[in-house]
Amino acid sequence: MKSSAYILSKAAVIVCLSIISSGCSSSSSNTSSITPSTTTSVSGVVMAGPASGTSVTVKTTSGTVVAGPVTTGADGSYSISIPNSALTGDLVFDASGGTFSDEATATSGVTMGTLTSHAAAGSLASGATVAIDPSSTIIQKLIAGGKTKAVAESTFLAAFGYTPDSSIKPAFAGMSSASTTPQRLAGLRAAAFSQLAMDLTLSPGDQFALINAIAADLADGTLDGGYIVATKTMPVDLCSKFAQALMNFQMSSGNKSRLTPDRIGAPPFAKKVVTASYIVEYVPGMMAATQGKSTFQIKLSNLDGSAATGKTITLMPKMYMASMSHSTPVDTVVESSTPGTYDCSVYYLMASGPGMGIWELKVMVGMESATFYPPVAMSMGTTNRVTLKGVSDVIGSMMGMVTSKRTYYLFNDSSTFGMSSALKLFIAAADDSMMMKFPAVSIGSTLHNEMNVARTVASMAIDASTDNGSTWSSLTATGSGHWSVSGLTGLAAGGTVWVRVIIDGEQKTTDGTVAVTGTNDFATFTVVAGM
Repeated sequence: MKSSAYILSKAAVIVCLSIISSGCSSSSSNTSSITPSTTTSVSGVVMAGPASGTSVTVKTTSGTVVAGPVTTGADGSYSISIPNSALTGDLVFDASGGTFSDEATATSGVTMGTLTSHAAAGSLASGATVAIDPSSTIIQKLIAGGKTKAVAESTFLAAFGYTPDSSIKPAFAGMSSASTTPQRLAGLRAAAFSQLAMDLTLSPGDQFALINAIAADLADGTLDGGYIVATKTMPVDLCSKFAQALMNFQMSSGNKSRLTPDRIGAPPFAKKVVTASYIVEYVPGMMAATQGKSTFQIKLSNLDGSAATGKTITLMPKMYMASMSHSTPVDTVVESSTPGTYDCSVYYLMASGPGMGIWELKVMVGMESATFYPPVAMSMGTTNRVTLKGVSDVIGSMMGMVTSKRTYYLFNDSSTFGMSSALKLFIAAADDSMMMKFPAVSIGSTLHNEMNVARTVASMAIDASTDNGSTWSSLTATGSGHWSVSGLTGLAAGGTVWVRVIIDGEQKTTDGTVAVTGTNDFATFTVVAGM
């Protein structure tokens, strides 16, 4: 029989275990009922270069301050806690005061104006980023003026060629840093506004007034100038001026972003440029520019709006790539029957775009120039161009070799294919090692050898076949590198056209070695029916 002391001891243990169990349960309940945070932490950067000592506040769209002020660090960074109750409405991030280092002029200690950024209701979570820079400011001003975020972004895109993303922290373009490509690109684009101010002969501190003027200008959906900034009237071709500013800064010594032209996106394709004496307008053809032949018109007006007739216009295209630049063949510009309108053709060697590069097109009117940045698409359908090479016909080399085989470019020049086809070609040749000269080739054309010694083309024979060389038809020169033949058959449903080229007695080949009949002695165009 157990003693009373034993029974009491056992009961005490049971009671203790019960208390411990009850205590654990209570602890678990208390943990799950901890009061959640009442604020959300958001960080970002103020970039006009990096804005140091700048005050950042967060406001409702009616102007009520809900968070801040906080002060930016030397690199423009900030962190701010926003009451969760405020996140259900649209918010405006406001940055003002302090100083910044201007990208284009490399001026330090510039007094900071005001930049803003818009955050849509419900878009912010803990750890979110809100960048405050020139592009975010323009978007915020457009939204404040009554546009939806989507319309504001599409309006901005039409004017500047890109859609801003305030969730990306711009990296200072004037300093090399360990940052992502999107961050470097955002910083480069912010720097373009600094460059724009400099190009317009405004001071670094005037860029804030410029940004506000741009936002006001875009209120009607079109960036066409007219607003006054620091006593200067903004030009009607402000869109073109920004495109040029982006390229100017990208190529300047102040650009430390390490972004090459193939990685910065296309500048806006502004179609109107004002020079000292003219208004120059790019009028697209029926088809947008593509690899191969692209046609368009230049409308040239005097500053009073009257047609500028009888002018000599020269086209100077240039492709900016990652590590090199080159030109492309062009046709002679001819004034059309409409006074002041000029017909133009550019034969693009390649498309533009990410991983490729940017096409610049300078239109020279005497000594004055207007610059455009047309996007050039990949070609589709019938072959747009083929190449043949010289054998002993050589030029200098870019690769450190003594010579390289001269390349002849044969462009499809608006050929028509059907029951009876007309093959039209435009032929141009590389004439220097830097790929900047591509003269049209006809009898009488001037070409240069590897020593830059000129020679005149004395004889040419261009032939085409639709039956793999069994029969050949001769093309006739129609002037300035243009050649044509009609009456070709067998191409109604598509097929192949074989073309051979003999210049001054030398047959050009696909590989620059001596011609072997039926092997390397012709180039081929693949014809797609109906194209």
